[in-house]
This record gives sequence, structure tokens and C-alpha cells, in this order.
Amino acid sequence: MDWLLIFPLKNMANSTQKKFSISRSHIDGVGLYVNHPYKKGDFIAYIEGEKVVIKKFTPSLSKMGWNWIGTSRYTWINTDKSPFRYINHSCDPNVAIRGERTVYALRSISKGEEITMDYSLTECQDDWLIPRCQCSSSNCRKVIRSIQYLDNNTFKQKKSFIPKKFQEIFINMRKKNT
Repeated sequence: MDWLLIFPLKNMANSTQKKFSISRSHIDGVGLYVNHPYKKGDFIAYIEGEKVVIKKFTPSLSKMGWNWIGTSRYTWINTDKSPFRYINHSCDPNVAIRGERTVYALRSISKGEEITMDYSLTECQDDWLIPRCQCSSSNCRKVIRSIQYLDNNTFKQKKSFIPKKFQEIFINMRKKNT
């Protein structure tokens, strides 16, 4: 039976409160669901949260399990006070980030559908990984690692919705390794 977690949205604009619900997810624990349908290309939301800069990323920091979303090599958005802390990973996502904070639909999304993003597209720390993906997508990569570990075909398929800073990281890592 589905259940709805009452999310403390006091600090968020009314428009954000009305856009999302948080409920049980078949992917992992709870997930973020839309309360309205969206068409491919539609703006969904702007990710709120403070920017966090960490220049020296250690393995212990990498394993802390934050719900942060990367915006560049050393910068993340802390989503602790945002509904986006509940967005789950999928190897076949229905949303992506344009720029640093703008979330838009990659395909039509039905009212009540869970929204998902590909975590690999906004993470570049070398030792970051999800050892067992649970997205159940037919395109599931099984082990999810940061952007530089995507294979060339996956990168080409997803390039149009990979933030520019992460495209540059992928390309520079390929140049370095050749």
C-alpha cells in the first residue's frame, strides 16, 4: 500500500509545495512524485539549497551519503531542505538538470509518476559509486559511477542533457587517458 510522507515544506514557496509529493518508491525507500503532468521539455522546478564547495574531497567524505546534487567538480547543492533530496536515480531518467539548478522533463511525465535523474551526470568524484543500481530499467548499468566512467556510447546518447561542466570533465578525462 502506498503512503505519503508529510514533507516539511515550510521554507519553500507554495508553488513548490503544490508540485510534488513524497511517497514510497520501488527504486529506493521514498521518491519524489509530480502532482501534475509534464510534457517533454517542460520546466519542472528550480532546485533550492545552499551551494557547498569542497576543494579536497576525501574517501570518507565521499561515503557520507549526502543528498547533494553536483553542479561542478567541487560544488554541490545541499538539498536537505528541498524536495529534491528525495529524487532517486534511474539509468533511464525522466528529468535532467539544465545549467546548475533548472530541472526539466526529458519525456512526458504523468501525474503521480516518480521523477528520476541519472546521478552519474552530476557527479565526478573518482571514488563515488552506487554498487547495485535498483532502477529496474531495461537500460540499467547495474553499477553507477561518476561521469568519467560512462562508456562512450552512453555519453553520446545522453550528451544533450548532461550539464556542460560535466561534459567537459568527461571529455578531459578521455583526452587524459588517450
